[in-house]
Amino acid sequence: MADPATPTVETRRDAFCAAAADAPAGARVPVELSVSVTDPFEAYRRARNEDGDGFFVETTGGQPGWGYFGVDPETRIRVGSDAETRADDDGGRGPSTDASPSLSTLDAALDEETLVRGATGVEVPYPCGLFGWLSYDVARELESLPATATDDRNLPHLRLGLFDRVAAWEEPRDGGETTLRVTACPRVPSGASDEEVNALYDAALERARSLAERATAGDGSVGSAAVDGDEAQFESDCGRDAFADRVRAVKRYVRDGDTFQANVSQRLVAPAVVHPVEAYDALRRVNPAPYSGLVEFPDAELVSASPELLVQVDGDRLVTEPIAGTRPRGETPAADAELEADLTTDEKERAEHAMLVDLERNDLGKVSEYGSVDVSEYRRVDRYSEVMHLVSVVEGRRRADVSVADAVAAVFPGGTITGAPKPRTMEIIDDVEATRRGPYTGSIGLFGFDDRATLNIVIRTLVHHDDEYHLRVGAGIVHDSDPDDEYDETLAKGRALVNAIDDALDDGGHGMRVVDGDDATEAEHGANEEENDAKTDRTEPAQTPAGDGR
Repeated sequence: MADPATPTVETRRDAFCAAAADAPAGARVPVELSVSVTDPFEAYRRARNEDGDGFFVETTGGQPGWGYFGVDPETRIRVGSDAETRADDDGGRGPSTDASPSLSTLDAALDEETLVRGATGVEVPYPCGLFGWLSYDVARELESLPATATDDRNLPHLRLGLFDRVAAWEEPRDGGETTLRVTACPRVPSGASDEEVNALYDAALERARSLAERATAGDGSVGSAAVDGDEAQFESDCGRDAFADRVRAVKRYVRDGDTFQANVSQRLVAPAVVHPVEAYDALRRVNPAPYSGLVEFPDAELVSASPELLVQVDGDRLVTEPIAGTRPRGETPAADAELEADLTTDEKERAEHAMLVDLERNDLGKVSEYGSVDVSEYRRVDRYSEVMHLVSVVEGRRRADVSVADAVAAVFPGGTITGAPKPRTMEIIDDVEATRRGPYTGSIGLFGFDDRATLNIVIRTLVHHDDEYHLRVGAGIVHDSDPDDEYDETLAKGRALVNAIDDALDDGGHGMRVVDGDDATEAEHGANEEENDAKTDRTEPAQTPAGDGR
């Protein structure tokens, strides 16, 4: 067991008391202490409870930002999979927070909270907040989608915890000691006396100190995997023939003018022979990503290496960063430059990227001040350990009447993982995919109490549920897609992610692998052969590097 480091108090008592005196009734005021750790994820492993809720999110791959973890939420929020769209009085189908049980629940929860920093010196962007996930199926609350896909996992649409104490650190780290900033945010009651405010300060420091001590003194062990075994084969839940039917169906929709491109997925399933904590620990080492994380709730655990931001809210500033276009990294600088040139000059890549950037501009325009939406960066190349991406940055200025949840409703789910036009394409996805997506292509989100939020897009993600891992992988289907190539491409994406985790496990692996599911069967639905046909996703090559895929 490691010797616990000594925490340093960063928030003075007088600063806390002054902020509390100016705070509206019920507002939260943060306190902060700091402690040195070697690795934030090891600190999370030490601090977590085996049966408790927790989250760990980080910005890796050399990108600047913050990482966070929390355990033991103050309260929990859950909206079940039976949530349905509440139609507007005029029968409209446009995205609306009021029409969505999940987002109206989020809106109400954020409405109850205020964070007052005052002179406390706390600069951590999320010293407390709501953390968790939104399922892709929240889209069913925002749009009138057909109920043809089977909900065979019954996972919630919304799963959040209110974490009143959080550990945070700045990225990138240099590989040495990391300063962990541990915050606690007590609620200041109306009319609190000086004595009561001082007691709040003492109690908050004790809560922060308790988390710091757990993070530096726990043993970091996790329970055994839910399923005993030396091998876990990820098999398709549909098989080659059924997936080919999906591709042909979408191609018919494309030819009929219903969509330009639709992202179609299949689900790979395997017994859970590796604990989610161990799986994430392996994944973060071999496939760092800027919006990666581990989310642990009793319903399910998410092990994510997402590279993509859905939306960020910072006061009145809105940002989304669509990714459309991917190449593997070259083995030499010259090869890398050649691959970049191929990526940036490919006409199909450029056309698809432009289409998706326009989609995101339109989405942000719904909630931004007129004339404020701007593409601040266009077709930027971002490099990671295994891949390079073509990325644009779209920004807008949030209207005063738009809440954080309204902003999420405007862009959810991300257009890069549905296709365009978005509402019709989501109908097509529901028509051709036999099972609901659940968290896949939804979002892992952080929601602060001072008008800020950060949400990723859940791709490259394992979902642990009922002693199984589910991994969805998809491809963007267009008019010239080859069904067999698309099936092989999605398997390659799944294989890359699973093999990367298995190779990095400290004990030499658990035989985790993706196999061809030609013999698997699944009842296809909704995709009438006469109505429904797609392209290799030009944004992701067929031989996909580790973790590259949607």
